[in-house]
This record gives sequence, structure tokens and C-alpha cells, in this order.
Amino acid sequence: MAEQAVLHRADARVLAGLAAEAARRPGVRAKAVHARIRQLQDGAAPAASAGVPELREMLAAAAGEIARLRARLAAATAEEAASGPHRRVYLTPDAPAWLIAEVRRAFRRRYHPDAQPDTSRRSRAEEVFKRAEEVFVAIERTK
Repeated sequence: MAEQAVLHRADARVLAGLAAEAARRPGVRAKAVHARIRQLQDGAAPAASAGVPELREMLAAAAGEIARLRARLAAATAEEAASGPHRRVYLTPDAPAWLIAEVRRAFRRRYHPDAQPDTSRRSRAEEVFKRAEEVFVAIERTK
């Protein structure tokens, strides 16, 4: 709860829910978490009379966080693309052909839509199945 409170320190509604939950829990640690959440609540919401400079500062901080997250996403995407298709199905680029065939067979058994009795799982399994098949086709092209 403390981690969520820190992550959502600017959201008064989330902090109120976390504070209520922490207040219900017994123990010294729960009381300490509740006290910390109350401290965060005191500084969470901007005052109703927050001026333009304060609002611009909050907006600049949010824009900076968005830029950092976009950079992390781009780096993660580039790293995934650089590692090749093998990593997407838990293989190494030097995996032997028999292992690739066995892993493909296992993916087909596990994620084939017709093998899913529950209709809610069937659509998700179909998505995973199609993506895995695309990856295995890409692996075949590289060999």
C-alpha cells in the first residue's frame, strides 16, 4: 500500500481509499503506513486557489514524466527488436532445429483456440497463437 501511495501521491481519491484500507488493518506497521498516507494526503491535491505558476509547474513535471516513460518504452522496444524473434518464444538464436520444432508444437498445443473450452480465454489464446506462429515463421526465414 505504501508503494501505491507514493506512486499516486497526486491523486487524492486513490490516497483516500488507501488511507481507509490502512486504517482498517491492525498492527504497528499498518498504523505507520496509515500515518504516511495521511502525510501524503496533506500535500496531494493542489489548493483550490492554486495559481497559474503552480499549475504550470505541475504540468511541466507531468510532461517530464511522460517524456521519461516514452524514452523507456522506446528503449525497451528497440531492445526487444534487436534480440530477434527467438527471444519472443523463449529460445536462443543458436537453438537447434529440433528444439524449435518442439517449442512450436508446445505453443500450438497450449494456445490453439480450439483447445480452449472457455470462450473468454479462446480469443486471448487465438491472439497469442497467431503471434507465436508469426514468430516461428520469422525464425524459419532466418535459418
